[in-house]
Amino acid sequence: MGAAALADAAGLETGTLMKFSYSFAAVTLASLLCAGASMAQQQPPAGMTEGMDPAIARRMAIPPAAPVVFDIPPATNEWLTWGYDQERTGWNRAETMLTPKNVSHLKQAWSTQLSVPVDKYVLSTMTAPVVVSGVSTTSGPRDMLFILGANNALFALDASTGQILWQKSYPNPASPLKPKEWLCPGTPNDTPTIDKARGVVFFITGDGVLRGLNLADGAERLAPVPMTAPFARAWSLNLIDNVLYSTSGRACGEVSDKTSLEYVAAISGLRRAGNGPLLDASAVNAADVSDLAHPQVVHFFVSGARPAAPWGRGGAARAPGGIVLETSDGRVDPAAGDFSESILKLSPKAARLMDSYTPTNWLDNLQHDMSGSATPVVFNFAGKTLVAASQKEAVLRILDASSLGGANHMTPLWQSSKLGNDEKTGTDPSRGVWGSITTYENNGHRYLYLPLYGHPSKDAPTFPITNGPREDGSVMAFEVKNDGGKISAAPLWTSTNMIMPDPPVVANGVLYALSTGGQAMQNMAHPGEKRLTYDVSSVLRSTPVSNMVLYAYDAQSGKQLWSSGKTLTDWVHFSEPVVAMGKLFVATHDGHVAAFGLKK
Repeated sequence: MGAAALADAAGLETGTLMKFSYSFAAVTLASLLCAGASMAQQQPPAGMTEGMDPAIARRMAIPPAAPVVFDIPPATNEWLTWGYDQERTGWNRAETMLTPKNVSHLKQAWSTQLSVPVDKYVLSTMTAPVVVSGVSTTSGPRDMLFILGANNALFALDASTGQILWQKSYPNPASPLKPKEWLCPGTPNDTPTIDKARGVVFFITGDGVLRGLNLADGAERLAPVPMTAPFARAWSLNLIDNVLYSTSGRACGEVSDKTSLEYVAAISGLRRAGNGPLLDASAVNAADVSDLAHPQVVHFFVSGARPAAPWGRGGAARAPGGIVLETSDGRVDPAAGDFSESILKLSPKAARLMDSYTPTNWLDNLQHDMSGSATPVVFNFAGKTLVAASQKEAVLRILDASSLGGANHMTPLWQSSKLGNDEKTGTDPSRGVWGSITTYENNGHRYLYLPLYGHPSKDAPTFPITNGPREDGSVMAFEVKNDGGKISAAPLWTSTNMIMPDPPVVANGVLYALSTGGQAMQNMAHPGEKRLTYDVSSVLRSTPVSNMVLYAYDAQSGKQLWSSGKTLTDWVHFSEPVVAMGKLFVATHDGHVAAFGLKK
């Protein structure tokens, strides 16, 4: 990558010379500034406290606090948020109807066309669905499914029949000032989340406004409040202790309100050369909705511009004492407020940075666009709370949630060899791990599942069980191991060949995976060719290479149990399958929601 391209990746103005002074001293300074845990969890070096005020010396000598107990909330046979739960595990722990023995009998139960127009610039026509059981309605209790369309319409369906129960539309009153493009279509991108206790579904519309509606009838329950800039690319909502979190990035939002925090952050950051609107800075957005009549929104800006965009589809994941998220391409310069290329831990309400992990090869990842693309997953194992993370780089890393990267913030508990992406391409074609990582536990055995774009690496470990060649992509399964306190992950099995697989989900011993059928090339028809204009590349990107196919596997052995074959004729972009109440739900690019179940 040349200097201009590298500067562009980091969000610098065109022609600006990008300087990387990357020494051990700089890393040490960054680690000290990057997390409050480092100094608090270490005794001061001998001699440091000589001549120091005794009170300060005593405070520096305080031993580290005991680890936060990380309790997992009780499971329900619903799918209330992206990835099933706050930890983004992708594992429905309460599903019992579908089993490894009967899943081969799945048939399409219903398919409903929603009034969402298809647009070549909009790859994600709809978000992933969320599902809730036993909603009290005027016609009795109903199991309901909710999905947000790119046209700013929220749809409520009967999850049993596919009947549309109600829909609400919120057209964006603003007009974009920059030309339309598929990378920034200006449409909603956030999977809604459901607060069942209060009977509210929350979502963000294209104008950046957070909304909350009554589950039963769509009546307004939350006082609408701006949560992101209009046209921002915001990711899935996560509700934790009455605080809603959504990450946003890629400088898609347009900031015009000079009194807003978004304006202050964006005007202070590095900006691209050229005319046009002021674009939003990458951020973690938090809304305290304890009082539905008076929601309070705050932001933690991970840079002052496009760099460090949190790109994982699931947004932020719950972790002990806060939330964790990944950030993408940009400089690692915490002292300047740039938190790129990292796994970050923030305190509740995104009030401050608590910890971080940055891989030692972050600069190489930046140079080749191989950084953040998948939401980390959080889980308990062997007396610890762990975080599993991977990126377009296609390396699996396991981190300790209480100290993400050790004393220097760059040391994982364990990391794999390269799993894919030997070519080092983030795009053209897209390779590596995208979306999120899934986890599952059975009889004391803990498993991880990664959706990999592209063929396996020549350095990938040998998987004992495979399901044939996998040149386009696959799901890779690992078992987490504990050898005398040393954490690792052993390869178990791989799926059949899949095209741009979405993050898989697990329920009752069955793993459900989705080959989306999407186009992995982004800016050119073939690798190495001239970059296409957005008008042309949008057609390329929105033209699938295959139909989408659902698969079911035994989550432990990897045996394929079922496939939807040609039943689903369309494709989908950046979604996930959902399993709850004996049904498997998917959304399609052409505006359909489909459900698969067992014949009664």
